[in-house]
Amino acid sequence: MNQIHLTGVIATEIKVNEYPGKEAGELKVKASFLLGVRRPSSNGERKGDLIRVETWGRQARNLVQYNGFKSRIGISGRLRSEFYNPDGVQKGGQLRSCVVADQIEYLTPKHAPDRAGSATVADEQPVAKAARR
Repeated sequence: MNQIHLTGVIATEIKVNEYPGKEAGELKVKASFLLGVRRPSSNGERKGDLIRVETWGRQARNLVQYNGFKSRIGISGRLRSEFYNPDGVQKGGQLRSCVVADQIEYLTPKHAPDRAGSATVADEQPVAKAARR
């Protein structure tokens, strides 16, 4: 069974690509990024791995809309591997693996959008402290 469950931080900007779909005018959307995941360590050191992740369709659009660099997410998906050869040779090449995310859980809350220049709560607190002095 090919199942992967990971929790980590988006370690790069999310790259979005659009491809023509099967039907005329249809576009397929792919979002790809590196996920930083902590690696267990016996001596207490903090080490991690970077894992290539991609997701497709509506989930890709939602990921870009609600998350970004340094967002914490949990993913469930499957491992996909293929040989890649930039020189065009049929056999051999480099084995490239990535996790295809079928489900994504957002673990970092989305920031509230600014409304017509109004300050957020974080912006108001330092101003209130400065006014007391």
